[in-house]
Amino acid sequence: MTDTTTPWTQLIQQSHKKNYRNVVYVQMTNLRRNGQPSLHNIRFLDFLKDDNRYLIFPMAFNDNNLHGDVKSNPTAQLSWQMQTTEEIYNLSGRFYITSSPARITRFPAPKIITSKKSLTGTDEISPKEYWESLRRQFWSSLSSQNRAIYTWPPPGETPKSDKKAFECLKLDDMLDVASESNNPDKVLHDSAFDNFCLLVFKVNEVVRFEYGVFPAKRIVYRLDDEEKEWIVEESNP
Repeated sequence: MTDTTTPWTQLIQQSHKKNYRNVVYVQMTNLRRNGQPSLHNIRFLDFLKDDNRYLIFPMAFNDNNLHGDVKSNPTAQLSWQMQTTEEIYNLSGRFYITSSPARITRFPAPKIITSKKSLTGTDEISPKEYWESLRRQFWSSLSSQNRAIYTWPPPGETPKSDKKAFECLKLDDMLDVASESNNPDKVLHDSAFDNFCLLVFKVNEVVRFEYGVFPAKRIVYRLDDEEKEWIVEESNP
């Protein structure tokens, strides 16, 4: 069994609690297929409790800019500044996408070792079932305003769509409501939920830079693929 514990997870979780109380955005960059760098601000949702190596972000399937850059190159870097504790975490890794079962994704999320049971009664839950369960949980945890965003046109496109396209400003969770063809609220909800994806980031290297001390301190946490263990080294500040 792969050891999913990491020497940096507790540190970044503690920093997160000390620095943030509400919405958190992290800078993400990768190299597009044409060699040009991308730059996105992506909203952090949570750490994956079943495997410390993964971070979870939301994404709209119709976000052609972000979705396109991830499909072009799933290898990326994140920069996460913690101003209160005066730290910067630079994380390198790979993105996966978990979306509605009706959608086809190029980089589906990987298998996670968990004690959860399959809905079919088997001992081992399938990756597809695991991630769909998680996607439903995160959808239900969103505010009604954040759910409404997934009814809107593709973000970042210009010119801006007509005001009518943004009429939905609140959307209640209706996952447990039976589908009815004559219920426009349920139809809108299901369309938004279908557009809601989880952007899953698997970390393989972390650089923690503490600039609030003198001299500054820089620690590198790197995953050794051959030994399947984390190597911790202090580097020059």
